[in-house]
Amino acid sequence: MSSGLVFRKDCADCGRNFFTPDRKVNLCPRCAGKNQKRAQRAEPKDETPSKPLSTSKASTKARSPSAGPDDLMRCGPKEFQIHKQRGDLQGGKGQEVPRKPEATKRSLAQTPDRAEEEIALTEEQEQEIIRRYQAYVKRMEKLLEGRRKRIASEMDLPYRAIVLAVRNWNRKQKDLSREERFQVEKSYFRLLEKEASFAGAKEQITRETGLDEWQVSRYLDLLHDGEERLLKVPDVLPEQKTAVLAEYHSYLAASAPPALPLHTLIAERTGVTPKQVHKVLLSYRLSRFLERWK
Repeated sequence: MSSGLVFRKDCADCGRNFFTPDRKVNLCPRCAGKNQKRAQRAEPKDETPSKPLSTSKASTKARSPSAGPDDLMRCGPKEFQIHKQRGDLQGGKGQEVPRKPEATKRSLAQTPDRAEEEIALTEEQEQEIIRRYQAYVKRMEKLLEGRRKRIASEMDLPYRAIVLAVRNWNRKQKDLSREERFQVEKSYFRLLEKEASFAGAKEQITRETGLDEWQVSRYLDLLHDGEERLLKVPDVLPEQKTAVLAEYHSYLAASAPPALPLHTLIAERTGVTPKQVHKVLLSYRLSRFLERWK
């Protein structure tokens, strides 16, 4: 996307946070890849030469309720898994796999759509979940086990229920424009040297940008989030790190955001990958925050 807008999403399968330019995507790349591989493995392979079907057999096949591979390939990942769990996929010899009604019911209940329907929270529980989640974000407090798992443990609720409650609430929040995000980031690094506390810096940013405290807190938290997802990204050379940070400081000194997304622009100018740029900048932001206010 030319504007560089990305969305922070929670995976419908594993609950992990991930970033995507497509707001409708509900699966992280890892889970989407797993679903695609399962779909490919489940497609039946006919190793014997096919024989012409008689008219009676052909008509019987046409009336069969089982879903064929061509039909399943047109389904999305969720629909494919439902077909697979119902036993619609045929085995290698063309025979349906026997299944018990109890097992089918249990498998269907494990799909994301059914899980979302079956988890019911009271209004008071939802409000308490969001209150605790917001408190972690506003303090920019990172937890080893993750914020949602901590809330699930403290409230004695299923982890899935916490994930869905936070996700549904986040969907209702207003997303900042690219220019607004740039102004928050620019003000933050200027105030990093002046304000005595993180809370004081956020108050000043809200006055300068006209945004509310939650919008500022949410974006600053996003700027400092995702370190565990970049662990496998190769480190850059010392001179490359210096070049990346020099480009970042030029970005912060500008009056408006560049046309290209920041990570893409710096990667093109320094000869590293966008993920390596992200890793360098995230490490820099975290180290500055810890040095100044922790």
